[in-house]
Formats: sequence, C-alpha cells, structure tokens
Amino acid sequence: MPPEDLLIEITFGDRRTTGKVVRAERRYLRIEVDPNGSINVTAPMSADLSEIVRRVNRRGGWIFQQLDSIADHPVRTPERRYVSGETHLFLGRQYRLAIEAIDDPCVRIDGARLLVGVRKLNDQAHYRRLLTAFYALQSRDVFRERLEHVFPPFARKGLTKPPLIIRKLSKRWGSYTPKGRIVLNVDLVRASPLLIDYVICHELVHAFHPDHGKEWRSMFDAVMPDWQQRKSSLEAALR
Repeated sequence: MPPEDLLIEITFGDRRTTGKVVRAERRYLRIEVDPNGSINVTAPMSADLSEIVRRVNRRGGWIFQQLDSIADHPVRTPERRYVSGETHLFLGRQYRLAIEAIDDPCVRIDGARLLVGVRKLNDQAHYRRLLTAFYALQSRDVFRERLEHVFPPFARKGLTKPPLIIRKLSKRWGSYTPKGRIVLNVDLVRASPLLIDYVICHELVHAFHPDHGKEWRSMFDAVMPDWQQRKSSLEAALR
C-alpha cells in the first residue's frame, strides 16, 4: 500500500475538515476541491508546513463554499454499461474501464485504467461479475487496514476490536450489530480512505452509544471533528 497521505486540518469558523498535502516542484500553492469532496493541496517543496496550513486556512471560506455546493448539487452516477471508456471509482479515484481479450481473466489497475481481461468480448454480464469480484476482494484488505488506522482512540476507551463483515447492502454504508460486529457495504471501497474512515468511526461510536443522540454526537466530534463534512462528501461522491 502507498504511504499515508500528509493530512492537515482546515477550519473556518466552527467548521472543520481535512485536506491532503502533496509536495511538488512548483512556485505557488494550489488548492483543489474534487467533485467527491476531497481537498488536495499541492505545495512547493521548500514551503514550511505551518505556512501551508496558514495559507490554506486563509482560503477556508472558499473551500467550505465549494464543499457546500457539492453537497447541495450531487452528481448522480449514471447506470453502468460496462463498456470500454466509461469511468469507475476505486478508493475515490476515477478510472477508465478498458476491456481487453486475455487468455487468463483478470481485473487490475493499470495507470489510469481499470483493466478487465476476458477470454470473450461483448459479454457485459461477465465483465460485471469480474468487477464485482474485484471490488469484493479489494474491500477485504482496504477495510481491515482502515479499521486498524482509526481504531486506537476506541481501544483507549476499552473497546475490543470488533469482527468485520463485508457484504452488499442496499440502503446503508454500514451498521453495528447487537453482537458487536461491524458490517460494511462492499460498494464503500469505491470511496476515498477518508470517507471509509468516516463510516467505520460512525459504527465504532455505536459500540458506546446505540442511537444518534447527544452523547453519540459528542463522542464522534471528539474522535473525528470533521465527520459531518465527511458525511456530506460521501453522500455527494457515491450516488
């Protein structure tokens, strides 16, 4: 897996969110708000981190304006036809589907392409089965890794790491069962790691507070201050 992104906190009034910083050979700072709600900051190699944070927060009003616009006008994903050239999401990034004739069927990331190798072309049902299996396989490793990443604050509160169950859910991204298991929707693997973290934390807080009342919100605010913004971003990204 790639190394963890460098994340910074962005604030505007009482609102908070998180942005990803990438260093590059450039003279000026660039801030981009992606359609999926993620915030990407490209900074000069020599820029001091505290200065980057200060300059990004100076643009806080504009950043939250963009996020609000995304939440208010979500782009709905068109029905998938499973043909070469259409876009598919994986971990928050868009990939172009490329279907090629290959002796050994496979699905893999190839640069900006999501390559599907099949023995027989023009079989959309087969392409769909292969992609479904790919997402299911990838979700196992990704979700376990994200659970490990967000779990420490809950471990400090005395929670034992819950078993993780992955399945197709029709109306929910996740749930916390009465038996103490976390259930995650396999389709969540299409979202960025930051948004996957939001769903897992949402369910972990339910280990302490079963409803969405004041205590649940207070604990969620303490563990993930920008959870409401991540929630809006998830709703905008995966429609």
